[in-house]
Amino acid sequence: MKFLHKILIGASVGAITIGGINHPINVMPCQLLSPGAKQMCELATIPDTAAAAKSGFVFAGTLTAIGMGLFAIKKFRSGGNHNLIGDRTASWNENCLVGHHKLNPDSFGSATNVGELYAQQLMQRLAQPLPVKSEFRWNWLIYGAVGIASAIAISNPTTLQTIAQTPIVKPTVNAIHQVTYRTPPAIADVAKNMDSIAALAIGHAEGNMTASGQYTSLIHGHIDPSLIGGRRVLNQGWCSNYGRGGTLEEANKGCLERTQSRVNLIASRMEKHGLPPEQHFELFLNILDLWNQASPRVSDVAPKVAGDLHKKGLRGEDLILTTRVESFRDETTGQLSAGGLFNICSNPRNQAHDFVKSYPHKSEQWRFACIRWDQNRRATAIRNVLKYRGYLR
Repeated sequence: MKFLHKILIGASVGAITIGGINHPINVMPCQLLSPGAKQMCELATIPDTAAAAKSGFVFAGTLTAIGMGLFAIKKFRSGGNHNLIGDRTASWNENCLVGHHKLNPDSFGSATNVGELYAQQLMQRLAQPLPVKSEFRWNWLIYGAVGIASAIAISNPTTLQTIAQTPIVKPTVNAIHQVTYRTPPAIADVAKNMDSIAALAIGHAEGNMTASGQYTSLIHGHIDPSLIGGRRVLNQGWCSNYGRGGTLEEANKGCLERTQSRVNLIASRMEKHGLPPEQHFELFLNILDLWNQASPRVSDVAPKVAGDLHKKGLRGEDLILTTRVESFRDETTGQLSAGGLFNICSNPRNQAHDFVKSYPHKSEQWRFACIRWDQNRRATAIRNVLKYRGYLR
C-alpha cells in the first residue's frame, strides 16, 4: 500500500472517530428540549461537529505519518534484510557445491578451476530477481472497513449536513444548488394552504413542524414560553396562534388567513426599498416570520432596515440575520426591545439563558445576544425548509 494511502486512511478513521464522539456530546443539551426546539438545537451543532471531524482528520493523519516514519527509520537501522541475504547465500552455496547437477552447462566454458566455476554460478544467482511472496491484501480490508464506517456515519441526516458544511465539500454542494434550485412560488400563493412554503417555513421556525412538514407534538398545544405579563397562553396550530382557541384544524386555518393578510403589505414595502420579494424570497419569508412572531412594529420596519443594510453591502445570511435583529430596535429609545424574548432569556431553565448569562442583565450586549440567538435559530430553520423544498439560489 502506498504511503499516502495509509495516511489518508488513518486520517479518515480519525475524522469519523472524533466526529462520532463529539456529536453526541454536542447534542446532549438538546435532549432536554421539546421536539421542535430539539431539532433546531441539533442543527445548530453541525459546525462544531464538522470542526471536530476536521481536527480528527489532521491529528490522526499526522500521527499516522509520524508513526510510519519512525517505523521506517527503525527498520533501516536494524538492517532488516541481512538475515534474508544470509539465508539466500547459504542456499546458493549448497546448490553450487552439493547440488551441482543443476548447474548450467554453459557456465563450464571458461572455468579452469572450482573457484572460477563458483564465482560464475554466484553471479548468475545474483542476477535473478528476488521471489515475491504472495501477501494478504490488507489494503482492501482497510478500504472496506472505512467505507462501511462512512456509510453508517452519513446515514444520519445530521451527520450528512455536517459533511456538506465542511470546507472541501461545501463549494461542490453550493455549485449543485445553483443549478438545481426551483423557482420560488408566486408571492400571492406563499400561504395558500398547509403545503405552502410560508406555512412550512414558519411552522418549522416555531417548532411545530419538521423541515419536511411533519407535525411535532407542539402543534397540538403548548404554553407560550414568553409568559408576557405572567400569563400562560396556549399556542395551537402551525403558527402558534397565541390563545386564539379552536380545534387544531381551525387553528391551522386561522394561521393561514392571518399570514396571508400580511403578504401583500410586506411585499410592497420590500419593493419600495429596492428589494423585490421574488428576487429576495428568503428575506421575504423571514420578514413574514417576524410578522408572525413579534409585535407588528418589528415587521413594519424590517423592509426599510433590510434596504438600508443592502445598500451598505450586506448580502445573504448576514443581511437576513442583521435585518431580523435590528428590526427589534425601538426607534424612540434606540434600544433593542423584545419583552417576550427577554423573558425567555431570563429564565435559567431555557437554553437561551446560556447565551446571555455572561453579560450584565438587560444590558445592550445582553439584549443583542438574546435576540440574535433566537433570530439565528429561526432564520436557520427557514433556510433548512427552503433547502429541503429545493428553493435554493
